[in-house]
Amino acid sequence: MGDKRFKATSIVILVILAAMWLLPIYAMVNTSIKSQEEVAAQEYLRLPRKVMFNNYLTAFRALRVGLVNSAVITLPATAICIFLGSLAGYYLTMFEFKRSQLVFFWIVVASFLPYQIVLIPITTLIGWLNLMNSYVGLILIYVILNIPMGTLITATFFMKMPVAMQEAAALDGCKPFLFYRKILVPVSIPGMVSAAILVFVQIYNEFLLAIALTRGPKIKPVMPILAELKGSQIAQWHIQMAGAVIVSLFPLLIFILLSEYFISGLMAGYSKE
Repeated sequence: MGDKRFKATSIVILVILAAMWLLPIYAMVNTSIKSQEEVAAQEYLRLPRKVMFNNYLTAFRALRVGLVNSAVITLPATAICIFLGSLAGYYLTMFEFKRSQLVFFWIVVASFLPYQIVLIPITTLIGWLNLMNSYVGLILIYVILNIPMGTLITATFFMKMPVAMQEAAALDGCKPFLFYRKILVPVSIPGMVSAAILVFVQIYNEFLLAIALTRGPKIKPVMPILAELKGSQIAQWHIQMAGAVIVSLFPLLIFILLSEYFISGLMAGYSKE
């Protein structure tokens, strides 16, 4: 009797929490298909009297350049972060050297350090390199700021790899980089995909640097453009919410397509030997 009551209570609590979590998503989607008059009346939860799919077309036209810019910036930056981060993680976990634990500690600190505290030095550096308002400048900064995360996640996964595997490969004449490319990377795909997804979302959702390091819409990523969709005189929440739905589809699609690798990569650190 007690187990049934506990199960029923747990289900009720989970349903309430799920409803609370889904409520903002419902409000976003519901607002995105409403007219300006309904939005002005602040009827955010009431179903629309008339579905306005034209809101999505208007939002997409405004976001089109930003979506392309985000793809051009985010994809190569993520690839570089995972490549360099996995090399660093490989070295930290597979080779013993003095103060390796201290280096790993500072990588952890750097992974969770708010990048806003280095905003002025970053802006100064990009200006000094004459890379302001350029794809290369944004990619460079995003790589610098996200390599620690890529290193931390891949290194955590590489720790599960037995050192004997590398020793056996070395006895067969396998060089360190060849071992990394031919053996370590293929067996570590779930962990590297997990790291790539997290780094991708971190860069794709970034807002402050995208504003500070760009001028005008030519190079600007999609997040600052999305923030501008609300309008300056009349609050066009329906257009901005339609844009928010469009912008969220890209990372959502990545999660769906790579969910199997992502989950197995995250669970790898909890697996038993």
